[in-house]
Amino acid sequence: MSGFIDLHCHCIPGIDDGARNLEESAQILGALESLGFTRVVATPHMRPGLFDNSKAMLIDAFETFHAQMQSEPPRPLLQLSCEHYFDDVVFRSLMAGEGLPYPGERSVLLEFYSTDFPLTVDHRLADLRRRGLMPVIAHPERYEPLWKSPDILERLLDIGCVALLDAGALIGRYGKKPQKCARALLERGMYRAACSDAHRLNDVEATAKSIAWIANEYGGDEVAELFSIGPQAILDGQLLP
Repeated sequence: MSGFIDLHCHCIPGIDDGARNLEESAQILGALESLGFTRVVATPHMRPGLFDNSKAMLIDAFETFHAQMQSEPPRPLLQLSCEHYFDDVVFRSLMAGEGLPYPGERSVLLEFYSTDFPLTVDHRLADLRRRGLMPVIAHPERYEPLWKSPDILERLLDIGCVALLDAGALIGRYGKKPQKCARALLERGMYRAACSDAHRLNDVEATAKSIAWIANEYGGDEVAELFSIGPQAILDGQLLP
């Protein structure tokens, strides 16, 4: 299989908790290429107090990284976005045009605190929709409220969001509860796409095992839907059919 698009990858070295150096970045991208990924969107963290990355800082880091990668063997097409931690500060940045939506600026990747969702989340997600951005919820299977009530995610999908699966969760990369949740959400057809969320080479290895698991359980068409068709639909700003 080929033509996969990875919408969530921490391959820019030294900017967050992802790749630590250029060598590790090259290993991650090479491994993704071997799995059939032809396009990778780098999504470094924007999380005040932990990763204080601004739009300008991330663009500068990406341009430096992209130039450095030109000396490496051919790799997947590299593009830039950001994993936006959805607090008050980042929300205001997004509304002011200081975030980094996906290429094409039709959708935006959001991360939430693992143990709850803000009381104002519905209104803020609606504000993003009115601004022309489709919210993409990163790794929902890792949010504890969804372990008890997957219907929370269904409500968010109903107001115009889409869900992005961290593929490694399917094979237990983050523990039993996220694994159970991921498989349940996948069975219910609630994911628009899947990604590697690669920080290290072993995340790509987990993605490979997950692709094999999906192919065995659901067939090759589902793999194509999650890693090729769905990611392109997110870039185009399309909800689930």
